[in-house]
Amino acid sequence: VAAATGPSGQRPPGGAPETTLRSADAKVTIGVYEGGRVRHAEVTNFLRQLIMLLHAGMPILKSLKTLSKRGKNPNARALVADITMYVENGNPLWQAFDRHPRYFDPVFVNLIKASEASGTLVTVLRRLTQYRENREIMGKRVKGAMIYPLMLFVSCFGVMLLLTKFVVPEFEALFTSANLEVPRETVYFLWVSNMAGAYWWAPLVLVVAMVPAYRIYVQNPLRRLAADRCKLKIPIIGPILHKNAIVELTQTLSLLLRSGLTMMATLDLTRNAVHNRAVAECLQSMRDSVERGGKLEAPLREAEDVIPPEVADMLVTGEESGSVEVVAEQVAQLYEEEVKIAVDTLGETIQPVITVIIGIAVIALFVALFLPLVSMMDQIAAG
Repeated sequence: VAAATGPSGQRPPGGAPETTLRSADAKVTIGVYEGGRVRHAEVTNFLRQLIMLLHAGMPILKSLKTLSKRGKNPNARALVADITMYVENGNPLWQAFDRHPRYFDPVFVNLIKASEASGTLVTVLRRLTQYRENREIMGKRVKGAMIYPLMLFVSCFGVMLLLTKFVVPEFEALFTSANLEVPRETVYFLWVSNMAGAYWWAPLVLVVAMVPAYRIYVQNPLRRLAADRCKLKIPIIGPILHKNAIVELTQTLSLLLRSGLTMMATLDLTRNAVHNRAVAECLQSMRDSVERGGKLEAPLREAEDVIPPEVADMLVTGEESGSVEVVAEQVAQLYEEEVKIAVDTLGETIQPVITVIIGIAVIALFVALFLPLVSMMDQIAAG
């Protein structure tokens, strides 16, 4: 299993029309896939159809040839045709998948390799497809949770821009024409409003610049680790990201152990499968403990900042009873439900925060603009 990913668990980029494999007896094969975009949902649909054909007794090569002619997306058909051609040249299926790491990660490839050796390809493919679907649904759910705060932020930004560009200047012109002495608070408010109106584009430029800056920053593994730790501490959003990382960890752990991989190989592959490096790094100490003949409890307890105590308790119980895969699946189901609840209630959680911000803005607007206006009207009435 370790030979499929190399010492570091990483594979070279794939998806090119021509690829040289690491196996000594593997031959270079020219494929037909040119690297066009294929949606992950289309890959999952291909796997579901492959399972049905194999389960019906159709040979693997004939199944692949049949599926290479299906589908509306020509890139998807080309991808399947490339896999088909590679298998037809006498290479194993796992190596054909390994050439396309954009769509088939190390967990997928290594499990296909193990299932081909044990003759359980259909069973493992079914588990892997369900695993992919769960991760895709969870990823969409978490990304969808970010849309609502973003929409609120854009709405608030738009309202503030309208105020600073059109409303506040009218009040300032009115105060100037009436030669009214305004309070210090109003002077500060007008200055801030003028600056915001003149440089309203600065926050947009900053946000756009932060995306490439962040990608450059996290290229360093240590900085990536620090950034992922900070993500877990973001108010409101952080707990959702943390629970989603726990779901990734436990789902992958359960899948690999159920498929017959050793604990060492499982921990290696799971470490590369979890997106949040802060959560994934604790698996390295767990692997070191297993390699020394120890247990999982000590490294789990030491990683209490990223592994919740209740998760550690359940995994330790599973290790003691020899059913880590069963307990890990139960933890994944529990936290997946918690993520769903947190996403569904995200709007209710953020709404009080937005209400407070809007309330502060309204009070500042009233004190800075309307009180001097009321004072001016009183002076006019007195005159």
